[in-house]
Amino acid sequence: MRRFFVEDIREDSATVEVAGPEFRHLGKALRLREGAIVSLFNGNGLELTGRVETIDAGRAVVRVGSISWRIRESPADISLVAGLVKGEKPDLIIQKATELGIKEITFYPADRSVPVADEAKADERLVRWRRIAVEAAKQCGRTVLPEIDIAPGLKAAIAHRDGLLKVFFWEGEKKRRFSGALSGQNASRGAVLLIGPEGGFSDEEARIALEAGFVSVSLGPRTLRAETAAIAAMVMAQHALGDMG
Repeated sequence: MRRFFVEDIREDSATVEVAGPEFRHLGKALRLREGAIVSLFNGNGLELTGRVETIDAGRAVVRVGSISWRIRESPADISLVAGLVKGEKPDLIIQKATELGIKEITFYPADRSVPVADEAKADERLVRWRRIAVEAAKQCGRTVLPEIDIAPGLKAAIAHRDGLLKVFFWEGEKKRRFSGALSGQNASRGAVLLIGPEGGFSDEEARIALEAGFVSVSLGPRTLRAETAAIAAMVMAQHALGDMG
């Protein structure tokens, strides 16, 4: 069944209008016709199933047949904090974080980040990133979208994280693995995972993370790309604390 994101659906919706990018996906990309059965979700857990009743030049109207609050979220509250990386790498990180059930993704301009954190383009960037999360949620069946944000710096990105397992994936750590971070920290609620940019963490950033209570861990003897490190960290956290493995 094809899925579409419609933010303003409600439990008592009898009909739902699908317009904008989702209509273009429905009518032009997928070429669905009247009578097709589709699923609609609002990104906050609500999902409706219905039949396409009418299609015209700019919209489709779906007659709702059933409602559900599907629980596909991870039992662990896992957040990713990542240094800004160049090109389309943030897009990949957001896509995979959404598929892996991450609840929050926060980027920050690291000391060694190549991209410049342009405040004038921040809103535009967030809109595009949210669209990537929507597409990933449609594909993987997730009904809740992750929160996505850009923090002004590392200190702001990791503030107010008490009560969670705080893990710092640092190239300067040579011995401790992720499993070693599980002992002695509060992992009952979930974890916040801290990843650096392409150039790694500066000494000052490492000091900030350690003083904030993060436990440094190694991702092994091989040097991973920043986006690979982020994906590996999320998988390990879901395996240890969430709903994988």
